[in-house]
This record gives sequence, C-alpha cells and structure tokens, in this order.
Amino acid sequence: MRLFEKIKLHTMDSTKSRVILVLGKPLVYYQRENFFKSFTFAWNLPVKNTSIPVFYLKVNRLADYTLPCIQHWINIINNMGADFYFLCDNKKLQTEILRWICFPNRNVKFISSWRKKLKKIIFNIGTKYWIKATAAHLTSFYHAKQQKITKFWTIDADDTMICQYPEKGAKFLQQVELYAEKHNVAACSLDMWRSRTKGKHWSFGVCYVRDIVDFCSIFDRNEDLSWISNYLKLDIAFNLDWFFNYLKEKKNIKIESFYFSNCYFIHWGSFIFNPIGASVYYWENGKLCLPVLAEVFQKKDLGVFKIADCFKVDIGKPLSASLDFLLNEATNLHRFCPEHWKLHSLEKIANKSKMRY
Repeated sequence: MRLFEKIKLHTMDSTKSRVILVLGKPLVYYQRENFFKSFTFAWNLPVKNTSIPVFYLKVNRLADYTLPCIQHWINIINNMGADFYFLCDNKKLQTEILRWICFPNRNVKFISSWRKKLKKIIFNIGTKYWIKATAAHLTSFYHAKQQKITKFWTIDADDTMICQYPEKGAKFLQQVELYAEKHNVAACSLDMWRSRTKGKHWSFGVCYVRDIVDFCSIFDRNEDLSWISNYLKLDIAFNLDWFFNYLKEKKNIKIESFYFSNCYFIHWGSFIFNPIGASVYYWENGKLCLPVLAEVFQKKDLGVFKIADCFKVDIGKPLSASLDFLLNEATNLHRFCPEHWKLHSLEKIANKSKMRY
C-alpha cells in the first residue's frame, strides 16, 4: 500500500476532479475551476437530501464482476437522483473503485463497518461465519440513524445486478419505495431466498428500509443468541437476515419481500461449483426460475419455484428486454471482435451493446 497516492476521478459531470489517498484512505477531493482549485475533505462530504432514500453500497470482494456490478448500481442511483455511501473495509477495493468507476460527481463517500463500536450487538446477532457481514449490515442502520436518514437502501453491490438498463432499474426500485410507503412496510427485500426456500427465509441483498420502526433500539435490547433456537433445524450459522426472520415471525413487524416481474437478476459467483450460493434468476408468470439448476443440472425441482409471499414490481416490459441486457451488458460478448461474432454464430445479437461502464 502506498503512503501517498493521487487518483483522477471519472465523473459524469465532466469536472476534472482528483482524490488524494493517504495509506489507502481518501483524504481530500479537489478540482480545478477557472485556474483555482477547490478542496473538500473526504470525511466532510454531505448527503444532499436526507428526505430521499440514501443507498448503502456494501462492497468487500474484488472479482471480475465486482466493478461492473458497482458501476451499474451507481448508474441506477444516478437515474433516481439519489445519494450513496460505500460501506467498505477493503482498502484495495476502495482504491480500485476510485480509479475505475464513473461517478455522477466528486461527492464519493466511504465508511467502514463499526465492528468495535457495535461488538456486543454483533455477537448477539451473528455467529462466527457471519460476524463481518453482520457488522456491515448493522452499520448501515446505525449510521442512517446517526445521520437522521429516514429511508435507505442497503445493497450487496459487489455481486448483485438487476438485468435492466439503469433508467428501468431505477423505476423498479421507485415502485418498491411507493409500495412500502402505501402499505406501511418497515423493510422489504428482493426475493433472492424467500421463494426458493418456500417462504422459510427472508434475506438482505437488495433491501429498502424505512424508519417507522426503530430497528437500532431492537438490536440494542437483544441480549443474547437465544432467538436462534427458532431456526436450528434450518441452518447452522446465523446473521442479521435470520434475525429479521425472527422479527417478522415473532414480533409481527411488517417486513416483506418483492420480486421484479419479467426480469433477470444475477447473484454473481461460481454458478457451477456453487450453484446455491451464486445464481442467475428470473421471475415470470408467477414462477421464480434458476436456469442453471433447472437446465444445466436438469433439476427442475431445485430450479423452478412458485413465488412465495412476495409483492410484484412490474414496469410492463417482456422478459426479452431483460435478456437483452443480460446478453449485451452482463457478459463479455460486447468485447468480441466481428470475426469472433461470426465464428461463434453470434451475429443475431451483434452490435446491440449499449455498454455504460
């Protein structure tokens, strides 16, 4: 790790911005304006508007798919006119994000998980395998409360991707927000595990939270891990996801799940070696489909499920529109040269790419 580093920021507003890092940590942002330089300390960047949702982009792994996933989330956030924080404990990844991601402007904010500050609470909710993830999830709740942010999205942004172009993805998320407001929902999360576990498991991943419930006070009052006794027949390691199952089922807090109708979604990873933990999904005609399990492994019972107790988000586009994004944006097909398009008989989808990152 370098003691001192200067990185050029790529911004959608075309300002010539730089960031200075000391020991891998952003210290100051600056840009040249009319022969003068304006400086902003990295820890002093404001949230533009706390009355609109703020995104907590939880990122920690650095893989081939990480930066494309992050860029897509940034593009969706920009289409919503929303603000964001990166929740990141990986300094190498933090530097790569600053070096390669194109941001709306230089207002790029990083926070670290509050492991020491929330230690007691973390160990009353997460078990050994999930301690770091639990710390990151909890940090978004406590940070939002500290900053008086009334509604926020918490996103596993390093390995998830909605297969819609950014303006459509933004409309999907805005419909979730409207539903939550109308039906007084405290937290709602994408159907990544709800249907495939036949309604047994609610999970984070892509989740919207409103402050109509003081979740931090609930976390504070939870004194031990005794709550996991409700789920010992279903799992052996526990995190905030399972604690929200407990709140939903035992405390009758309005916590729901949603799905994107006629839409592909990717939870990146090794789809062959780890077909449960990493998945390609799509929702169509009341079914959740996992095509790798259903078609590659020929396990229809593991790859096609009736959608559980989730509400539908639909913007009236056919599945083919999402498939177009999947082919042209989520894969590397757009990088093939014309000769390889012809070699692999890919002419039918050639020249369709609208790559935005």
